[in-house]
Amino acid sequence: MFTPSHTTPCRAPHPAAPRPAGPPRIGAGEAVVIIVIVTLAAALTAHGIPHGEVLQLLAAAGTLAVAMLRGWALAPLRMARSALTTPSAA
Repeated sequence: MFTPSHTTPCRAPHPAAPRPAGPPRIGAGEAVVIIVIVTLAAALTAHGIPHGEVLQLLAAAGTLAVAMLRGWALAPLRMARSALTTPSAA
């Protein structure tokens, strides 16, 4: 049996191969939107709304949510948002 000596240098680990970037994770805003939409769909189904109408509502809500979240990230809106959130010098 071979026991390593304290004087023998350790081999440096092989450099890890670069990993391909995975899909981006959702942010807190997107998670809240998803939770609200699913809760709304469950409540509507529990109150007897037909499944077809609930699916239409889900499609419209999802489309609106994506448009709002993506639109909020656009450069002109980012500048406006930063201007609105910057405290004014009084």
